[in-house]
Amino acid sequence: MSITIIRAIILYLTVIIAVRIMGKRQIGELKPHELVVTIFVSQVASIPLQDNNIPLLSTIVPIMVFVSFEIIVSALSMKSIKFRKLMQGKPIIVIKDGKLDEKQMARLRLTIDDLIDALRQKDVFDISTVQTAVVETNGSVSVLEKTEDCPVTPKQLRLSVDENSMPIAVVMDGKPVTEYFGQEKIKESGIELLVTDSSYDISRIMLLTIDGNGNVFIIPKKGDVK
Repeated sequence: MSITIIRAIILYLTVIIAVRIMGKRQIGELKPHELVVTIFVSQVASIPLQDNNIPLLSTIVPIMVFVSFEIIVSALSMKSIKFRKLMQGKPIIVIKDGKLDEKQMARLRLTIDDLIDALRQKDVFDISTVQTAVVETNGSVSVLEKTEDCPVTPKQLRLSVDENSMPIAVVMDGKPVTEYFGQEKIKESGIELLVTDSSYDISRIMLLTIDGNGNVFIIPKKGDVK
């Protein structure tokens, strides 16, 4: 039993390393060649767990080979547009100028139900408001709504507004976070000052964020809502 546990831990760490090397994509965002490598890695990694007589090296080496293939294909895709189109395909427009392209729908074997479902996932519940819809190479659908159905922007109203800035988490689970995203940093003394101003004890704060404009947002732990 102990041998099985050790082998499982080694394979788990190997797969984690392989996935980290390949990059941070969710399953639904994988390109075809990335999905194939992911499937192969998961299948190969599961074999030694079923038979302890199979050497771990016989699994680790193929996994590293698959990861190498993925890196090579990604590198070639960055260098060559033709190769990229060959491996990934290209986006296909299924709604153009507000009109449904049935030919492209049939080519993709995409039903109207599939399209409507994909639009709902983009918060578009009325297909008549869509100007352009594109099926991307990873299977997701990008949507451009008609101008008259788009929300009015400050630019269209010629209003002057402050630029948005990304909020940075400085307290998480009751602990200070001095570095976030590997770039944004804040001194611990600055965090202490923010916590003091919030009138919360740091141990009772689930999340505290601050943006570039100085706006602070706090989520207290359950039972500490004011």
